[in-house]
Amino acid sequence: MILASVVAIMAHTAMPTPIYAIYSKEFGLTTLQVTEVYAIYALGVIAALMVFNSLSNTTGRRPLLMIGLLCSVASNLVFLNAGSIIYLFAARLLTGLAAGVFMGTATVAAVEVAPPKIAQHSAVWATAANILGLGLGPVIGGLGTQFLDRPQVDLFLGHLALIAVLVVLLPLIREPLDKSDRVPFSWNGPKPPSENQLTYAGLTMIGVSGMATLGMLAGLTPHFLSSFYPHASGLSAGLVVGCGFGGSALAQFAFRRLTITRGLVSGICVMSLGLLVLIAAIFLGSGVLYASAALLAGLGQGLSIARSIQEISLNTSLSERVSAVNLYYVALYTGAAAPVIGLAFIEKSFGLTTAGLAFCLFALAFAAIGVLQLKRAGMWRTEPAAEHPASVTT
Repeated sequence: MILASVVAIMAHTAMPTPIYAIYSKEFGLTTLQVTEVYAIYALGVIAALMVFNSLSNTTGRRPLLMIGLLCSVASNLVFLNAGSIIYLFAARLLTGLAAGVFMGTATVAAVEVAPPKIAQHSAVWATAANILGLGLGPVIGGLGTQFLDRPQVDLFLGHLALIAVLVVLLPLIREPLDKSDRVPFSWNGPKPPSENQLTYAGLTMIGVSGMATLGMLAGLTPHFLSSFYPHASGLSAGLVVGCGFGGSALAQFAFRRLTITRGLVSGICVMSLGLLVLIAAIFLGSGVLYASAALLAGLGQGLSIARSIQEISLNTSLSERVSAVNLYYVALYTGAAAPVIGLAFIEKSFGLTTAGLAFCLFALAFAAIGVLQLKRAGMWRTEPAAEHPASVTT
């Protein structure tokens, strides 16, 4: 139930990507305005992670998840009544708030309620559910733009109905956090774990590189494809973005038995290869290379983010776990928003090709710095033991 809710919430965050072309025509949006709409979503995610960081340890997990579902309901209602870019800003902010609640609280809750037979891989399943939703969203949006007469209405009506069902079912699940483990409320912003901070910093920088790449794909793929192929459809844009996020989810499921170090090394290498292919795609104007780059970048990002979450869970105490995971996601979504906005400004002055190349170089450099941080922390000197139940104890 929790993982299904995560998929539904996260699918909603990426579902509008193919619909932006429709909104651009209706409201006369520029490339910069489209990226601003995307960035507002990221700000909502960050706000939720900051505001609700400490609350779930006091109220339990279910009340926070209900808040997230209600934010998603409100977001759908605003989308259904959208009449200008202001409505899009409000809807995407609410979408971000819902996603922010589920990224931190639902990820931890899914780990806490996992049955024994999947407990040792529960962090991977929870993280993969986040990315699976992000992968399904643009595909659903693309199919809607291709086959529905009013995708900007019908898609959000369908999602609203799904969330309404989840609102009814949520009270039926067991509260993951026992009353004996709850603490008096005291608001604190997300903080890094008190130990292994150098490792945490390196993992975060690698995560920012990967998430920024997926953020660029989610925000600007329709513009890149239309520059390659003037008659590219919303479905093609949705499928390409889906390749990126779907590849991320696939990597987390298919390679879940890889140890942390091997998963990180593999993820970083594949993600870097994807960025190099993306450079070639932008330079040559090739949609085939662009889709291949999206898949490779997604596979690499999926491997690296899953192993990062596992490493953080393995070496963080119960009292700091939600805070550390939330801060990790704050960093990722800051990284997903800021470079994409910068890319839009560069595109306005120097063109889309130059902006895309600059972005790829930024992502590669950030990943390289993260690798150096992990080397300083000693991550590459020893091979951690394979994942085991102790990594998810509560």
